[in-house]
Amino acid sequence: MRYLLYIMLTVILSGCMDFSIDEKEMQQAFDGEMYQPESNTLTIDSSQVHYVYIDNNRHNLVVFIHGSPGSWSAFIDYFKNDTLLSHFDVLAIDRPGFGMSDKGSPEPILERQAFLISEVIKLFDQPKVIMVGHSLGGPVIARVAMDNPELVDGLLFLAPSIDPEQEKYEWYRSWIETKVGGWLTPTDFWVSNEEILPLKGELEKMLPLWGNISVPSIVIQGTKDNLVPKENAEFARRMLNDSLVDIRYIDGANHFIPWTYPEWVVKGIIDLKKVD
Repeated sequence: MRYLLYIMLTVILSGCMDFSIDEKEMQQAFDGEMYQPESNTLTIDSSQVHYVYIDNNRHNLVVFIHGSPGSWSAFIDYFKNDTLLSHFDVLAIDRPGFGMSDKGSPEPILERQAFLISEVIKLFDQPKVIMVGHSLGGPVIARVAMDNPELVDGLLFLAPSIDPEQEKYEWYRSWIETKVGGWLTPTDFWVSNEEILPLKGELEKMLPLWGNISVPSIVIQGTKDNLVPKENAEFARRMLNDSLVDIRYIDGANHFIPWTYPEWVVKGIIDLKKVD
């Protein structure tokens, strides 16, 4: 986690850092593209859940769930990927507390996060749904599949934080909890801290539920990941039926697989589409 600490200190010294983009920036990013994304917000109880999607009349839907911190725009390049768009409609969701989903108000309970995300997915009627989760997005998509087995047809985990035994104490997280630390820490990092601090306990709650997952799953993990240990991939192998899980290691890769190895991600999504 030393790399993450370095990023945080750099951000604190240089001012605020925002991981999301606004509507104008989104329009600029897709200027001249064949497919234009739409942005919407769903109100669920007192929660606002923001999502962006491209509907090009495909029979498959791929759903991207970002890590911590992050926003839907972490996957913006996949909204322009011709291979993906030839097979899928594309949906990316701001997790609670990030982007335009009640920004600054963390939701540390994974069951609640999964519920909010599942309500967005239910707005769409494609017969096949593949979910992609990076880092902390990994346990979120797992929880969606555990609680809504009828909703998901395949899971692609990218360097997922899913093994409670791999969640270790990091001194700076307690410092962020202090008055001074909270004041100095940019909002997205503060929200991230608020959901990572209880993550070990949330993952332990999920241990009895892994048997609920009965859909094909792929884990893509870098061997040089200094943020999420590669042992998380082996945890998936232990918790999921051998016939369901495919572990794919990228030799020498770090934690940032969605941006450094997009071809692996797209191939994983297409491979899951092919499984009946």
